[in-house]
Amino acid sequence: MQAAWKNLQGKTSYLSDKDRQRLEAAFRFGADAHKTQFRKSGEPYITHPLTVAAILADHHMDIATLCAGVLHDTIEDTEVTAADLDRYFGKTVTQLVEAVTKLDKLKFRNLKEAQAESFVKMLFAMAQDIRVILIKLADRLHNMRTIEAMSESAKKRIARETLDVFAPIAERLGLKQVQHEMEDHAFRALHPNVFAEISEKVREFTGQRQHIMDDVKRKLARELRHSGLDAKLLGRQKSIYSIWRKMREKNRPFEQIYDIFGVRIIVDEVKDCYVTLGVLHNMYPPNEKCFKDYIAVPKSNGYQSLHTVVTGPYGLMLEAQIRTESMDLVCENGVAAHWLYKNDEAETSSRLMAARNWLNNLLKLQKDTGSSLEFYENMKRDLITDEIYVFTPRGDIVQLPKKSTVLDFAYAIHTDVGNHAVAAEINNAPASLKQKLRTGQTVRIETDPHARPKTEWLQVVATSKARTAIRQALKQVRDEEAILVGHRMLDRALDTYGYSFEKLDKRSIRRVLKEYRFANMNELLKSIALGEQLPSLIARKLLPLLRQRGLGNDYAPKEALSITGDEGSIIHYPNCCQPVPGDDIVGYLSPSKGIVIHRNECPNIEELQKNPERIVTVNWDRQNRGAYRSTLELDVINKPGVLAKLAGATADMGTNIESVRQVDRDGDFTGLEFVVSIHNLKELEAILRQLRQYPEVLRAERKRP
Repeated sequence: MQAAWKNLQGKTSYLSDKDRQRLEAAFRFGADAHKTQFRKSGEPYITHPLTVAAILADHHMDIATLCAGVLHDTIEDTEVTAADLDRYFGKTVTQLVEAVTKLDKLKFRNLKEAQAESFVKMLFAMAQDIRVILIKLADRLHNMRTIEAMSESAKKRIARETLDVFAPIAERLGLKQVQHEMEDHAFRALHPNVFAEISEKVREFTGQRQHIMDDVKRKLARELRHSGLDAKLLGRQKSIYSIWRKMREKNRPFEQIYDIFGVRIIVDEVKDCYVTLGVLHNMYPPNEKCFKDYIAVPKSNGYQSLHTVVTGPYGLMLEAQIRTESMDLVCENGVAAHWLYKNDEAETSSRLMAARNWLNNLLKLQKDTGSSLEFYENMKRDLITDEIYVFTPRGDIVQLPKKSTVLDFAYAIHTDVGNHAVAAEINNAPASLKQKLRTGQTVRIETDPHARPKTEWLQVVATSKARTAIRQALKQVRDEEAILVGHRMLDRALDTYGYSFEKLDKRSIRRVLKEYRFANMNELLKSIALGEQLPSLIARKLLPLLRQRGLGNDYAPKEALSITGDEGSIIHYPNCCQPVPGDDIVGYLSPSKGIVIHRNECPNIEELQKNPERIVTVNWDRQNRGAYRSTLELDVINKPGVLAKLAGATADMGTNIESVRQVDRDGDFTGLEFVVSIHNLKELEAILRQLRQYPEVLRAERKRP
């Protein structure tokens, strides 16, 4: 305990005498509160919060943050209350400690939900005060340093969460040292043998090439002096986890990872960075594909530097990072540089502003997402990806996660642009909305005010902003469609009883809404369309009480529900029989899918008729505007090119082919299935007649239910 306290004292020389006295008071208070508690390693528990405070002191955090670091577990793990902390250490320290406190006292269905809720709570606290996440990251870093004392299951869980969430947050906030140390501890806990193997190779590699590195730095320093530059040169080694990740991403062995070693060159001014780049490239040939200018286009976390890879002596590939001293400070300390670096408040405050903007965007996404667990899973995907930089037609830069698509770009511009996107151009060439983007491309989006998002877009996008916006839009469209269909169904049911919507009185509506616990009529109509309530039963309930008494139990609607093709996802057309306009059909009100349309000859009808109250009389509207899937079965002569020939012929008829499949092959004959999108039975029959004209086609029929 005393060693941990002395370590903390040694890091706080930047504090005033008064602040150092406050910190000692926090230590005494915390030590007394935790006096009966010990860590799994056997150390007194107070050593943990003291080390957390020491990590924060490395970044020259203010006294309130250091005190909160020392006291961050008191409310959760001891008898100390928030009122106690407020009385002795003030409101700011108390708020920080409360914000960091975990949600252990709440009841969750499972561990994942607990992690998700804790993360959301932390997010809200971060938005109020960025120091909360800095304390939390310091807490997690020390836990990772001592993770070996945990059980195997706890080690795996904590290490996985660290890699998925906390290390990426540290990276996003620019805390590179914290990020890399967390990653290496977590990687060692998850894959100890792989970690040991790569570590050994790095040690061997270092010994073989250290003299080359020293020679490069010596020569480079001399050349920079001759160019009038006073530069500081530092060696840099890639972290074990970063090496492993690159090996996996590039599918390369260790020997083909070229940026294990590097040199960091720190100069006085921005212009000196580019002069240094010229000197370096004049000495050693650069790899033109490995140059990145993060000074002109900073990363979203504020990171600025020039990156280049050159071929040094003996073919050694060497990465160089060139930056100013203020850039280096921010690169290594991120938002914490606001407290560490006092000479340029505007510079460091801009980093804080960027972090707060990121947090505010996260909070908006969290509000729009259905649950904390869904938001948490989305965020993990967003955090662990690198960035790409693409341009709007006006030259504005848009930063996106790696593997983002044109749709992600559209939603990054504006939600309405994404929701109404219909086509795109990349570098003035037509492109699919599903196409993945690369750094440097210029993207233009074409929109249509009548266009709507599609469910399959959820499988295309990479960003949580796009995914959340698509889900919201789909839900809104589905709700609108459900209300319209529910209205039509209830109208038919009321008409059967000689009644109508216009005749309904408010008292009857309120009575039924209260009985079924619906907030309003729209909610009731949606439940009818989704098959949760029977329209015949609801219609009877909505009638005046005197009218209800004279009704029998039979229900036979006067007219069928007309299918227009505009009902969207509320009407389902199953694969068992694939109905299309022109078929004789029957509807079934499914409690999970809404109205499911079957052909009269479908073998599933017999089973569905066991629930006659759910059978819906339906027909096709004369002006049907929908597109419907149908499967064509073909027996053809097995000849080279026959599949491409018939598929091309079908497409030439203006028919959209969704998929083509070879189902069997028997010597000289082959069976094929074409799934096509058509508008009615006449169109389907015309396609079949056309296909039968080809001599290679022995049989062409619609697939039977």
